Amino acid sequence: MFKKHARFFNVFLASGDLLITVGAFVGAFQFRFYSGVVPTLKKIPQFQDYLVLLAVILPLWLMLFSSFKLYKSRRSDSVFSDAPSLLLGITLGVLFLSAFTFFYRETSFSRLTLLLFGALNFGFLFVERVVIRLTLHVLRRHGYNHRRILIVGAGELGERVAQTVLQHAEMGYSIVGFLDDYLEDAELKQRYGLEILGKTFTVSEIVERHDVDKVIVALPMQAIRKISNIVQICEREGVATDIVPDFFKFIQPRTRVQDFAGLPLVGVRFTPVDSLAYRLGKRVFDVTFAGVVLILGAPILGLIALAIKLSSPGPIFFMQERVGANRKPFRMLKFRTMRVSAQKMSDTVWTKPNDTRVTPLGAFLRRTSLDELPQFINVLTGDMSVVGPRPERPFFARRFKTEVPQYMVRHQVKTGITGWAQVNGWRGDTSINKRVEHDLYYIENWSLGFDLKIIFMTISNGLVNKNAY
Repeated sequence: MFKKHARFFNVFLASGDLLITVGAFVGAFQFRFYSGVVPTLKKIPQFQDYLVLLAVILPLWLMLFSSFKLYKSRRSDSVFSDAPSLLLGITLGVLFLSAFTFFYRETSFSRLTLLLFGALNFGFLFVERVVIRLTLHVLRRHGYNHRRILIVGAGELGERVAQTVLQHAEMGYSIVGFLDDYLEDAELKQRYGLEILGKTFTVSEIVERHDVDKVIVALPMQAIRKISNIVQICEREGVATDIVPDFFKFIQPRTRVQDFAGLPLVGVRFTPVDSLAYRLGKRVFDVTFAGVVLILGAPILGLIALAIKLSSPGPIFFMQERVGANRKPFRMLKFRTMRVSAQKMSDTVWTKPNDTRVTPLGAFLRRTSLDELPQFINVLTGDMSVVGPRPERPFFARRFKTEVPQYMVRHQVKTGITGWAQVNGWRGDTSINKRVEHDLYYIENWSLGFDLKIIFMTISNGLVNKNAY
């Protein structure tokens, strides 16, 4: 039943996508040549000449959207979850169209029209998908479009599944009950209004009696043989089966199952470094942002350099070894804030309030964070990012590695000039545990939008740091 509904929904969604794509194409053509906003050509092309592109676009878009799994059920995902796949699919499609127009010489096509089409298409389709998913959420909250699930295992794992389902009615799941070989249902009935319908060996009977659409197995690892039998029974009955791993305490919610030459591997912790958005998007953003800062800030950099040179003997810059991504050391740049004779101690000693090693100008630069401006050069060279966990000296990194749980996880991504811990006040002589907690949250929840939020908070909170001495 649900497979038929899913097929109907996918046909409906694909039809809507194609209609919106046609509308975006027509809209882009009209805007480019008839709106008056964009300078027009002496001879405006006929729309009929552009129909050959539309003939390429419609099947190509269906193929791309299917490849990026845009017609996959996303009951448990955010309403915005289609956005990355949409953007990537449309971008690749527009690039293909540009290549096609280079070889197809029957008509000269406007590249600007293609760019306008891509932008309009993404905007319209994004809105369409958000509206559809919000509508489905509302319908599911009112009892429509539900799937009936059976939870095998009423222990800690099973209760966690039940709590999640009951707290997220928008996913559209109804729990018919539990199966368990040892527990009674008195407490479950009191807490969740759910019953234990039988033992695990009755799964076939219960699935048929209660018209179950999905079985979620939530048994401990010790019951691996029992889990295997239940999966085989469900496969024989033609019922979808999911397994909740008993080692959820060790893995994070956003972790992924990877294909390791045919062998499935479950990552313990999700990190964004393997994603295209992180490797390409973040690097492009870093280079652009750092370049703009260094160009616009050149006069300030020059004044600070002159002031350092005039106020105390020694070099303008201070280079110190720090631990970067993948635990590899790099030389971090800063404006010199200490007397030259005292700099060697800074590798193993924290700066203190009223530290005599710091020059008067250096104290000002530290409080205002201006001493860190040269780190944008580290960003350009690829050693750092604009946003990320702050890099630490090797001496303290080795110490914290044994003292603070999960400390070294923060070195799985590029270190940054500012970060989630810093904008929340965990900077300088503050709790290392809190700093690591915030760094791990940043890693697990990274996005370009999150980076922009941190940059905005850095600017809006002011650059003055009360914990910098």
